[in-house]
Amino acid sequence: MFTDYALSKKTVLAGLQCHKRLWWHLHDPAAEELRESEVARYRMKEGSRVGAIARGYVPGGHLVERRGRSIAGLVAETVAALQTNVSAVYEGAFLANDTLVFTDILERVDGGWALIEVKATSSVSEAEHIPDITVQACVLRASGVPVVRYELMHLNRECRHPDLSNLFVREDVTDKVQEQIDAIDRQIVEQVRVASETAAPAVAAGAHCSKPTECPFMERCWLPLPDHHVSTLYRIGKKADGFVASGWTTIPELPDSVKLSTIAARQRRAVRQGSVVVEREALLDALARVARPVAHLDFETVQPAIPLWPGCRPYDQIPVQLSCHVVDANGATRHHAWLFDGAGDPRPDAAQAILDACRGAQTVTAYYAQFEQACIRLVADACPEHATELLAIAGAIVDLLPIVRDHVYHPQFGGSFSLKKVLPALVPELTYDGLAIAEGLTAQVQLSRMIFERAEMTDEERREIRDDLLKYCELDTQAMVALEARLRALA
Repeated sequence: MFTDYALSKKTVLAGLQCHKRLWWHLHDPAAEELRESEVARYRMKEGSRVGAIARGYVPGGHLVERRGRSIAGLVAETVAALQTNVSAVYEGAFLANDTLVFTDILERVDGGWALIEVKATSSVSEAEHIPDITVQACVLRASGVPVVRYELMHLNRECRHPDLSNLFVREDVTDKVQEQIDAIDRQIVEQVRVASETAAPAVAAGAHCSKPTECPFMERCWLPLPDHHVSTLYRIGKKADGFVASGWTTIPELPDSVKLSTIAARQRRAVRQGSVVVEREALLDALARVARPVAHLDFETVQPAIPLWPGCRPYDQIPVQLSCHVVDANGATRHHAWLFDGAGDPRPDAAQAILDACRGAQTVTAYYAQFEQACIRLVADACPEHATELLAIAGAIVDLLPIVRDHVYHPQFGGSFSLKKVLPALVPELTYDGLAIAEGLTAQVQLSRMIFERAEMTDEERREIRDDLLKYCELDTQAMVALEARLRALA
C-alpha cells in the first residue's frame, strides 16, 4: 500500500517550476545533470546537522529513524507517534495523494500540531521556502493531521557564540501557507497525471527556468545563444528582452542611439572592434595607487552554519587559508602561504599570517576587496592585540576589480569582471585547467572537511587535499601579479 508513490516534496517543487523538469526528474533520475557535486553533498550534510540541532530547541519529541527502513514502516511509526502524548515528532513520514513528504518537526500545540520546517539559512525566502512547507501542508491535510500553525525555523544572524540560546528564529507563516495550499493541492493532482505520461510535456523555455532555482536541465531546452548575445551586456537585466523584441539579438547590432551605461558602452565598442578597449590615462591614474612593494592577498574561508568560536555568528566567513605574492620595487616576487590545520580558533593564527605576509608592503591589493576586508575585520575582532594593524590593512586595501571594470574591456569578458573571466582574456597563459580544486566553493568545502571532519579522513586524503588547496590559492594571487603587470602594459 505504501511502497508506491509518484511524487516527493523535491519533485513537486520541481514541477511547480516546470512540468518538463518534473518529468525528467522522475523518468531520468540517473541523468548526468542530477549528479550531486561535492559542494551540494556537503551542503546537504550541513543542513542535516542544522536540522538535528534544531530538534534540541523543540525538545521531548519522538524521532522517526529513517535509515534502512521501508516507507510503510516509517509511515506506520509516524501515525503511531501522533497518537501518543509525545510533545513533538521529528522526521515524520506522510504519504497521501501519491506524494511522500518528511516533516522536520511537528510540535503538539493547543488544537492540534504546528508544522515546523527547518532551514539552514539565515532568512526566509518567500519564493522557495513557502512553497516547500505548503507542499507538506497539502499532504498532511490529506492525511488528516490537524495542523493549526505553520512555521519556518531558520538560523539567527544575531546569535553569537558562546550563547546559542537564540540560535534559531521561528517565523509564523500560517497565513502565507493558507494562501497557497489549495492551488498547490491542485498542482499536485496535475503533477501526478504528468508523472504517468510516457513522454515529457512540451514546455517553452523562459524566465521560469531559473526562478526560484536554476533548472539542471536548462541545456536540454535552451538553444545555444549566439556569441555576444545582448543578455551578456554588463548588468543589462530585463532590458535585454526589449532589445531582442526590437530585433537586436547581438551586441554589435545595437545602434549608437541605444543608450548604455559607461561600462556596457565600452563593452559594445570592444565587441564591435574585436579587441580590448582601454581608457589609458584613467587606468594609469588608477594604477598609481598600486605602489610597490605590493602584496597581492587572497583568502579561502570556512563558513560554519553553527558558530564555533567566541563572537562568531552563523555563516561568518572565517579565513583559514592565505596566499600572498609580494612584488618589490625591482619586480622580484616572494610568496607567503598559510593553511590552518589544527584544532581550536583559527583567527589568532590567521592574524599572524596576515601581518607576516603584508609586513613591509606599501600597498595591499585584493580582487573584490570587500571579501578580504570583511575577513580581516572578523579576525581583528578576535585579536584585539593586533586589531589596530589589521584594521589599517583592511582599510587601505586597493581593489583590482574596479580598476579593471572601470578602465578595460576585453570581448571575452562576456559582461563579467570575475577573475575567472578576466584572467583567461588578459593573461591566457595562466589557467586553472587541470587543478583538482579550481573554484572557491569547492575550496571552502574541502577546507571544512579538513577542519571539521578530520576523523573521517585518512592522512593520505588530507595531504592530497592540502596540496590541492595550496596550489589553488597560490594561483589566485599569482594571477593577481600577472594581472597587475598586464594592466601596466595596457596603460
